[in-house]
Amino acid sequence: MTSTRSTRVSRVERELLETLSSFLLHNLASPLPCYAAITAVDVTPDLRKAKVFFRLVGEDRHVKEGQELLERERPQFQKFVAREIQLKFCPVLRFEYGVAPHLDEVDQLFENLRRPKHDFGD
Repeated sequence: MTSTRSTRVSRVERELLETLSSFLLHNLASPLPCYAAITAVDVTPDLRKAKVFFRLVGEDRHVKEGQELLERERPQFQKFVAREIQLKFCPVLRFEYGVAPHLDEVDQLFENLRRPKHDFGD
């Protein structure tokens, strides 16, 4: 069975995830008012567009402020990616908040916490 994602697309997604995470940790102009993590990157097969999935955690007003700050910083993310990743065309970034295209390890941990606990010590 062949994968629907090419090896190159997967590699670019991994590189973008690492590069964008580095920018998020070290290069934001202002501190975020909430916790933020990049959970996934989904690149189109032609490598021209990329959805960047963020998880923002905090009070609702802080999460909203965090989204606004990240949107203002999107051009800086874009410039950083263009500088750091060597591709013929730099993918245009689009940010998505609070969702991911598939369950990642953190989502799976949250799911496990939501499940009812069984008491085996009868």
